[in-house]
Amino acid sequence: MGKKRCALAGMFLLWALVLPGLTGCGGEEESEGITNLRISKDGAVTSSIVEDFGKSFYTLDTLQAMVNEEINAHNAEHPNTVSLQGMELSEDTGGVLVTLQYASCADYEDFNGVELFYGTPAEAEAAGYDLNMLDGSFSDAEGSEVKLGREEILAIKNAKILVVRQSAQVSRISLPAKVLYVNGGSITGGRTVELPGPEETGDIEWQGGLTYVITK
Repeated sequence: MGKKRCALAGMFLLWALVLPGLTGCGGEEESEGITNLRISKDGAVTSSIVEDFGKSFYTLDTLQAMVNEEINAHNAEHPNTVSLQGMELSEDTGGVLVTLQYASCADYEDFNGVELFYGTPAEAEAAGYDLNMLDGSFSDAEGSEVKLGREEILAIKNAKILVVRQSAQVSRISLPAKVLYVNGGSITGGRTVELPGPEETGDIEWQGGLTYVITK
């Protein structure tokens, strides 16, 4: 992660220390119960983070103030790149849903300190991602193995590639185009990919390898 500060992971670690009930993202299949990212056609990124919330130990207003403090500090150096879209508490589940929006994948990357790229394969290489480093083993929508090397990837017309670091803060990614192949995850819908997560649900600092997703 280098010098990047991974703001949200640090924030949730703090919450876990002061909130005995904070255990990490939920396991429900519904989208509102899954920590996820949504990338729009204009490149904006929406992050929805679901956490348990020990409301007897903290107030929602205090949590919102903590999030806004991180955002304001970041935007002071990078104006209008991160915003808090909402923070909701479910009385039924006791969970809190935090929704943040980033102007671009680069802004998400800068704020959280984890890789997130979406562009053409050529742009991915220009950004420093070596497609030759892939082992060539992708899965298609049926779960079948597909061998793709650098030349095959570059030859896919109108293709784009997502590169994302596996982390406890991302369980699902929704993309603005049809998902063709994934390396390091599974296709669960026409435009949706599930990523591997930590073995222990509460391990909010966990990070894995890179996931590559090819869309068209």
